[in-house]
Amino acid sequence: MKPLSADLWTSEISPLFHFITHPLVVDCTVLEQQVATIFNYLYGVGGGRMTRLFGYITQLVQSRSGFAAGASRIAAVELALSVLSKILDCNTTNIVNDKFSALASSFSASLATASQPEEEFSRLQASKYLDYIRLRLSVGDEITAIWDHPQHPVIRDQFLLRRDLPGTLSAQGRRHDNDHAKISDIKILPTYEEIMSPRGEYLPTTDPSQWHIQGIRGRVDREFRLLREDTVGQLRDAIRDTFESISNPRDGLSLRSKNGARTYTYDSPTPERVELDRNGCLELLVRCNQLANVRELSLRKRRDWWMQSKRLQVGALVCVLDATGSILFCVVSDSTMRTPDDAKARQTQTPNRQNDDQESLFLKLQLIDPTEGDLGKALRWYQSLGPTRRRYLVEFPGVLLASFKETLEALQQIYRQPNVPFSDLLAPTAEGPGGAKINPAQYARKAGFSFDLSCLTQGGTELAVSPQAPPHPQVIASQSTLDPTQSAALLNTLSRELSLIQGPPGTGKSYTGEKIIKVLLANKETASLGPILCVCYTNHALDQLLEHVLDDGTEKVIRIGSRSKSERLQDLNLRNVVKQFARTKSEKGSLGNIDENIRDYVRQTKELIEQLSGTNSQQAIKSYLATTSPRHHDELFGNVEDGWETVDYHRDSIVDRWLLNGSPLNLNPRSLDVLGHTQLSNMTHQERPLIHHHWLKSIRDPIITKIVKLHQERSEAVDKRDRIRKEVDLRCLQEADIVGATTTGLARNLDILRKLRCKVMLCEEAGEVLEAHLLTALLPSVQHAILIGDHLQLRPQIQNYELQSTNPRGEQYSLDVSLFERLVEPLHATDTRLPLSVLETQRRMHPSIAELIRPTLYPSLKDADKVAKYPEVIGMKKRLFWFHHEQPEAGAANHDPLSTSHSNEFEVEMTVALVSHLVRQGEYSRSDIAVITPYLGQLQRLRRQMEAMFEICLNDRDQEQVEALEADGPGVPQPTPRAQLGKTTLAKSIRIATVDNFQGEEAKVIVICLVRSNPQNNCGFLRTSNRINVLLSRAQHGMYIIGNANTYQGVQMWADVIQNLETNGNFGTSLELQCARHPNTQLLVSQPDHFLMFSPESGCHLPCEKRLHCGHSCSGRCHSNLLHDAVKCLEPCPRSKVGCDHPCPLQCGDPCHPKCQKLLNNINLLLKCGHITHSARCWEVQDPASIHCMRQVTRRVPGCNHPVKVLCYESVTEASYRCTAKCGFHRECGHECSDPCHHCNTRKDGKIVKSHHGGCGQNCGRSYSTCRHSCNKTCHSGSPCPPCDEPCSVRCGHSKCSKLCHEPCAPCAEQTCRSSCPHTRCTMPCAAPCDWVPCSRRCEKAIYCGHRCPSLCGEICPSPAYCQVCGTDEVMSTCVDFLEMKDYREIDLDEEPCVFPDCGHFLTVSSMDGQMNMAAHYELDANGIPVEVLGVSEPFSTGEEGIRVCPSCRGSLRNISRYGRIVRRGMLDEATKKFISWSNSEYLKLIQQLVKEQEKLRNAPLAKVTSSSGQPKKQALTRSRLGHLVQLQQLAGNSTRYAAVIALWHRLSGFRGKVRKEEQPFQRVADLVRHANRQNRTNTLEFKFDESVIQVKGSLLATALLLKCDIIVLSDFFRLHSDGELTICPTEVKLDWSIYVKECANLINSARNAVLPREEVQGHIFAAQIYVFSRSFNSPVEDSSDLESAKGTEEASRRLTETALGHINQARLLMDKYSSVAVLADEIEQVERMVNSGVFYRKVTKDEMRDVYKAMAQEFRGTGHWYTCENNHPFTVGDCGMPMEEARCPECGAKVGGRDHRAAEGVRHAREIEQLAGDVGRLVI
Repeated sequence: MKPLSADLWTSEISPLFHFITHPLVVDCTVLEQQVATIFNYLYGVGGGRMTRLFGYITQLVQSRSGFAAGASRIAAVELALSVLSKILDCNTTNIVNDKFSALASSFSASLATASQPEEEFSRLQASKYLDYIRLRLSVGDEITAIWDHPQHPVIRDQFLLRRDLPGTLSAQGRRHDNDHAKISDIKILPTYEEIMSPRGEYLPTTDPSQWHIQGIRGRVDREFRLLREDTVGQLRDAIRDTFESISNPRDGLSLRSKNGARTYTYDSPTPERVELDRNGCLELLVRCNQLANVRELSLRKRRDWWMQSKRLQVGALVCVLDATGSILFCVVSDSTMRTPDDAKARQTQTPNRQNDDQESLFLKLQLIDPTEGDLGKALRWYQSLGPTRRRYLVEFPGVLLASFKETLEALQQIYRQPNVPFSDLLAPTAEGPGGAKINPAQYARKAGFSFDLSCLTQGGTELAVSPQAPPHPQVIASQSTLDPTQSAALLNTLSRELSLIQGPPGTGKSYTGEKIIKVLLANKETASLGPILCVCYTNHALDQLLEHVLDDGTEKVIRIGSRSKSERLQDLNLRNVVKQFARTKSEKGSLGNIDENIRDYVRQTKELIEQLSGTNSQQAIKSYLATTSPRHHDELFGNVEDGWETVDYHRDSIVDRWLLNGSPLNLNPRSLDVLGHTQLSNMTHQERPLIHHHWLKSIRDPIITKIVKLHQERSEAVDKRDRIRKEVDLRCLQEADIVGATTTGLARNLDILRKLRCKVMLCEEAGEVLEAHLLTALLPSVQHAILIGDHLQLRPQIQNYELQSTNPRGEQYSLDVSLFERLVEPLHATDTRLPLSVLETQRRMHPSIAELIRPTLYPSLKDADKVAKYPEVIGMKKRLFWFHHEQPEAGAANHDPLSTSHSNEFEVEMTVALVSHLVRQGEYSRSDIAVITPYLGQLQRLRRQMEAMFEICLNDRDQEQVEALEADGPGVPQPTPRAQLGKTTLAKSIRIATVDNFQGEEAKVIVICLVRSNPQNNCGFLRTSNRINVLLSRAQHGMYIIGNANTYQGVQMWADVIQNLETNGNFGTSLELQCARHPNTQLLVSQPDHFLMFSPESGCHLPCEKRLHCGHSCSGRCHSNLLHDAVKCLEPCPRSKVGCDHPCPLQCGDPCHPKCQKLLNNINLLLKCGHITHSARCWEVQDPASIHCMRQVTRRVPGCNHPVKVLCYESVTEASYRCTAKCGFHRECGHECSDPCHHCNTRKDGKIVKSHHGGCGQNCGRSYSTCRHSCNKTCHSGSPCPPCDEPCSVRCGHSKCSKLCHEPCAPCAEQTCRSSCPHTRCTMPCAAPCDWVPCSRRCEKAIYCGHRCPSLCGEICPSPAYCQVCGTDEVMSTCVDFLEMKDYREIDLDEEPCVFPDCGHFLTVSSMDGQMNMAAHYELDANGIPVEVLGVSEPFSTGEEGIRVCPSCRGSLRNISRYGRIVRRGMLDEATKKFISWSNSEYLKLIQQLVKEQEKLRNAPLAKVTSSSGQPKKQALTRSRLGHLVQLQQLAGNSTRYAAVIALWHRLSGFRGKVRKEEQPFQRVADLVRHANRQNRTNTLEFKFDESVIQVKGSLLATALLLKCDIIVLSDFFRLHSDGELTICPTEVKLDWSIYVKECANLINSARNAVLPREEVQGHIFAAQIYVFSRSFNSPVEDSSDLESAKGTEEASRRLTETALGHINQARLLMDKYSSVAVLADEIEQVERMVNSGVFYRKVTKDEMRDVYKAMAQEFRGTGHWYTCENNHPFTVGDCGMPMEEARCPECGAKVGGRDHRAAEGVRHAREIEQLAGDVGRLVI
C-alpha cells in the first residue's frame, strides 16, 4: 500500500486549521457568521466531508512515514481536535452524529502511543479537546431514540429509589410545566403552574449517587436547582401566598409570605400608556392606588416619605398578577420619576411621579423577559377589551434580580457545554474516598519550565523554582518578606493546578495572594498566561484586592462592573478605559447600520403604539369597516362619495348609540360568521357587543403582533450591537495584566471573558462564595485556579434556612457550604479531599485576644513578635473585657411587623457611652475604633443615636491655615497656637457594621454588642463557630464585649471563651475605666450614666491641672489633651496693637484682628482720588492710600464705549473689568442684543478683539399679515413664522369666532346689522359691508349729566366727562379739529359733532372722516358729508392711503357704526387671506402624508394571490371611486394593504369639501344676502364683489391629490399584476374608467380657466395614466366618445394609446409655454414611456416626490405683505413690503416682482387691507 503523503497537510490543511482556530478569528463577533459557515462547510452534508478529511488526518498520524523529520504528530492531533471541537459546537444536532464518536476513538488511539517529552504539552491540550468532545457527545447519548422510547411505565424496585426525580423521570410525572430533567429547559422565573403546584421541587442532596445525572453536569445541575430554590423559590412562595389571599379576601393581603420573604402589595395597577425608553425598550406607565398611610399626607410630606422610602426604587423586582393566573414579572424602570429633579434631568414635560397625586402613584415597568407571549400579554393588558379584571402589583423588596439571574443563566450555559476545567477533581465519577494527586498547571508542564521568583527576593537575587520539584519553603522565606507558611503556600500554588490556601484571621492571606499574583505576572510572557482573572464575591472585597495589587506596583489593572466605591479605581473601570480604544472601520460600519436599523424599529414602533392607543375609537372602527366590511360601514356611518359625508352632531358616538339599541330578544346569539353577513339593524341587543368586540380585537391584535415582531427584531439588533461593542472591550481586556470582577459581574460578562482566554483565576475570600458562583468563574481556558479563604470564618449567605447546613433538615442540601470548604472537608464519604496550605502566623491580634480562638479553631496559630508589643487601650484599665449584664432584649421588633431583626436598648446606650469615652481620648482616628453587632436592627439604633451626638476631633486639614496665619509677618499679635480641632458626629468618628459585613476588616479597638438577652438563652445565629470566629478576631489592641453571658453559655465555643475571660480576670458586671493623668483613681461603670458621673470629660472627676496655651488656668474637669485644646480662654485679651494704643476688644481665646478696627469719626481725610471722607477705621487713617473711595461715578468703558456707573475706586480700564451695560449689538434679525456686554465682547488693551453674541433669545415680534397679532415665538431669523395660535379676536355685536386665529372664520349669519339711527339704517346681514349712508347729524339724546350728547346720531353716547358744558378744562382744551386746529370748547357741535372711539381720544367728524378716507367709499357733497355708496372695490386693495387710526394713540376706530362699510369690507379681505393661508398649510400636510403612504406601499410585501377558480370571477361594476379602491384591496387578497391610503382618501375628500367655492368668505356672505332676500321676499339687497376674489386653486389642488391617491393604488395594483405577484384574470377587474376621465377633464378645464398651468398639466398626466390602465386590462373607457367607433381589441388599444399621447402632447405644449411646469418634466417623460412601452415607469424617490409636491403649493408666509398678479393669483412678499428683484408669478409666469421697491405693472399691494385686517380683531358692532 502506498504510504500517505503529508504534503496536503503541510501546504493546505494545517495553515487553514491554524487560521480558523486563531483566537482573533474565533472570538471576533464581526466574523462570527463567516467562521461558522467555514466550519459547517468542513462538516458537509451529513458529516461526509468531515469524515473524509479527518479520516485522512487519522491515517496520516497513525502512519509511520507520514510526517517529515522534526514534525510533531501530537501537535497535528491537537490542531485537528481543536477544529473538530469547533465543528461539533456549530450545530446542535451534531451531538447525535455517530461519526464524531468514531473520529474521537481514532484520535484517542493516536494519543495513546508514546510521545516525546517536548510533545507532552501538546498531548495534554489534545486530551483536553478530546475530553470536551466526549462530554458533548454524552449529552447526545442521553437523548432517547424515538423508536426506543418505552411505551410502558418504568418498573422500579420498591424503596430502592427514595427521591422523586425531576421532570419526566419522576414516577408521578412532571410536577408542572417548568419541571424538567435538564436545567437548560427550566425558565429562571416561575410559571403559574409551578407557583400553584402542591408538590415540592426536586432538590439534589450532597450524595452524588442519588443524582439523576453524574459527573460535572450533575454538579452543575445540583448547584443550579439549589440556588434557584434559594432565590426564585422565595418569589414563588410569596406569589402563591398572594394568590391565596386573593381567593380568600377576608384574610387580607399579607406583608410576609410563609417562607419569610417580605412583600409589598399595591392595589389596582392600571397601564396609562406604553412608551419607549431611550434604548427603544418597551415600558408601561402604570398607575396604582396611593398607599393608605401616604394618602393623608400633604404634598410636601408625601414627597419626603417617598424620598426616604426604599419602596419601588429603580431596579426593584415586581410582579403583576390577577385571580385568573396571569403573571408578568417586571422591574421598575430607571425612567420612573420620584422627585421633580428626575423630570428636569430627563427633560420630561409631563412627568408622572410617585408622590404627586394624592390618590394614585405612578411608576414605569419593563418586562424582565420580553418574550413574544409576555409582550403580547402586556400590550393586551394596556388595551383590554373585555371587563377589567382586578389586578395586584407585588413588590419583593431586597430581592435583586441581577444577583442570581445571570449566574443561573451562566450555569445553564455550562450545562449545555460542560467545558469546566478540573472536572475530575470537582466532580469525580469513579473516585473513591481520600486525597487526590494534583499536577502543576498545564502551562507549567512544558519541558524545562520554571518560575522566576527574583521579583520577591531581597535585592532582586535570581531565584528559579521548578513546579515539578519545588524547594523547601525556608529557602523562599530566607530571601523574601514571606514567612515559612506563606512561602509554603506560594510554592504549593505554583506546583498545583488547583490550589487551596487557608488564611486564619490576621495571617496575611491577602498579602500572600498579592505576592502570588506578582510572581505570576513576572512569568506572564514566559508562560503565555494572558490576563490574570481576580474574582471576589463582594464589590468591597474586590476593591480592596485591586488596590493592594496597585500598591504592589502593578499598573495594568481593569475592573469590570460599575458598583465600585473606590475613587482610586474609577479611571480603571472597563467602561472608562475602553473609551481610549478606537473601533475598526468594519465595526464602525456595522454599528452605523445597526443603529440606523434600531432607530427605524423605534420609529415604526412609536407609530404602532399610537395606533394601538386609538383602537377603541370610533374612527378606528370606521376605517376598519371601510376596508373589511363596506356594507356594515355604509350602514353605520353612511356612504361617503366623492367628498360628501354625513355630519352627526350628537354628543355620543354613532357606535355607542348602535350598541345601546337592538331587539331585546333573549335568543342564543348567532355566530360571528353569520353576523358578518347580517345587517347591523337586524342584530339583537346581545349580538351587537359580540361583533363589536370582534371588530376591536381584529383592529388591536394585528397591531400588537407587529409591535411584538418589531421589538424582537430590535432586541436582536441590540444584541448584535452589544456583541460588536464587546469586541473593543475584548481588545481592551487583552492589554491588561489584571482583570477584576465580582462573581455576578463575571456571570454577566461570561461571553467576553470566555474569549479572553485567561489561564489563571484567583478568588479571594473563597470560603464566602457559593459553589455556583465559583463554577461560573472556572472558564474553559483556566489552567490554574487559586482559591484563598478560610472555611472556619463566614460561610456563603443564603436566604432559605431549609437549605442551610446548620439546620438538621437542610444538612442534606448544605447549599451554604462553599466549594472551598467542600474540597477541604468533603460532605460525602466518596468525595475527593484536596490538599490545603494553611498560614499559621497571625499579625493582627494581641496574644490575649488571639487566645480566644486558638484553642477551639486554630491550635497551630502562632503570634508574630509585634503583636505582643501593642500598647494598652487609652482610657481603659484592661484591653480585653466581657461586660456582663442581664437587661432583656427588646424582642423581635414588636413595633415593626416588617422586621425580624433584634435590638437591645441598654446595650445601645452602654455601647454609645463607651465609644464616646474612647473617642474623647484623642488618640484614635476614625478607622481605629469599630462597633460590631450581629443584627441590623441593633446597628440602625446605634447609628441613629450616634448620629445625634457630636464629638470634638483632630482636624489635620486646617494645618495650612495655621501656616498661612504665621506667614502674615511680625507685628500681628496672636494667641498661642492650639491644635486644630473639628466637630463631627460620633457615627462618623468610628465604624459601625454587622459581623457579616466586617469579615476581612480590622481595627485597633473593637466594641462588640451581642444584643440577645432572653430567658430562653437563645443566642440566635451566633451559635455557629464561623460567626463567633469572625466576631472575636477583628481587634488588634483591645476588645470589649457587651452582652448577657448566660444567653451564650450554652454554646460550647462561647463557654470556652467565657471561661478563658473569667480565668484571666477579664469578665465582670462593671467595666473599669482609667484616667491617663490619674491612673490610680478607680473608675467603675455599670450603667450608661456612670460615664457622665465618674468620667464626665473622659478623664476623672478631679479638676484639670494643666495651663492653657495663653497662660491662664483651665477651668474644666480632668480631660484629655484633645478636649484640653478645645478649651477657649474667656479672659480679656492682653495683647496690644502696632501703631496705636487702642485695646483689643476680643477675648483672650479669640484670634486678634490683624489691624485695629476702631472707628474714628469727625475727621476730614483727603483721599488720593480727591474726594474727602469723614470717618474711617484706625488702620485706614494710618494708611490713607489703602482706603477705597465708595462714591459712585460715571465712566466710559474703553472699546465698547458704554457709560457705566461704578464706585470711585473701581477702574474700567483694567482687562479684568467686566462691562455690565446692555450690549446693544444690532442683529441680522433686527433685534438688539440684550445680553451684558462682557458676555458678548472680549476686550484687550482697550479694544474689542472678539465678539460672540450667540443666538437671539428675544420674541420674534413680526406682525402677521392675516391678523393683528404678532409672532410670540423665540426669534427664528431665516425661517417663516408658524401659524398664529392665538384665539381669533374677530367678533361682532352678536357673537365672536371660537377658532384659532390662523383658521378661517365663519362669517356671522345673523340677518340684522346694528348700524342704524332714527333717520336711516343698514339693511344688509351682519357679515356684509353696510349699505347705508351714515347719518351726519348730531345725536338728540341726553347723556347722564342732562346735557345733549356731543356725538353723532346712531353712535354710542360718550360718558359725561366729554360733555361740552360741564367737562373739565383738560377735556375742553383738547385739540379736536386737525384742519383748523380748534379746541373742543371752540367747536359748534350742532354743525360738526364729534366722534368718540373707545381709546378715549375724540375728533370732529370731518377730521375723523379724513382719517378713514370716506371719499374712497362714499360720494360726498360739497360739505364733505356722504350722500351715496360707491361701487365695488378690488380684492385685497382699498386705496393707497390705507385705513387710518386714532392720530393720538393709533387706537382702533372699529366701534364706530359710521365706518361699518369700510370695516366689514376689510374683514372679508382678512378672512380671504386666512382662508388662502390655511388651505395652503393643510395642503402641505396632506402632501407629506401622501408621500409617506406611497413610500410605505412600495416597500410593502405581498404574498401570492390567485383566482379562486379557473373561471373568471365576475365583479359588479362599481361607479364609485371609493368603491374601486375597496374592490382593488379585496382583489389583492390583503384586507389592510390599502387601508392607510383609503383613510387618507377620506381626509382628502373632506379637505376638498372645505375649500370649495361655497365655503369661501365672499361666497358665504353673498349666500347670506340671498338668504335674507328670500326671508324678506324681496330682491332689494345686493352684495356685489369681484369674482376673481374666489380662490379656486385650493379646490383644484384637492382634486389633484384625490386623483393622485387613486393613481397610487391603481399603479401599485397593476405593478403587482405585471410582476406576477397577482395571478388574476384581467376580466376580474371591473372598473368604471369614465368617472376618472370626467374628473381629469374637469380638473383640466377649471385649471385652464383659472390660468393654473401646473394643475392643468397634472390633469393631462392623470388622464394619460388612466387610459394606459384601461388598455392594460382590456377595459375600455365606456363613456369616451373618441372610442365609440373602435372595433376589436387591437383597434381599441390603438385608440386608447392615441388619446393618452394626445394628453402628453398637450402637457408638453403647456410646459413650453409656462416655465412653472418644468418641475413636472420627469413625470411627463416617464408617463410617455409607459404609454409607448406599456411598462410601468421607474420608482421616483421619496425626496423627488416631495420636491414635486412642494413645488405645486404656493407657500404663503405668516408675515409679510400681500399682492396679486395680473391674473389674480395672490402671493406674499416680506422685507419692507415691496419687491426688490423682478420675478415671475410661480403659477402663470406673469410679472410679480419689481425693482427698487416698486411693483411691476399689474401688481396690486393691499396695504390698506393689511392695516384693516390688523384691526379687525378688536371690532365690536
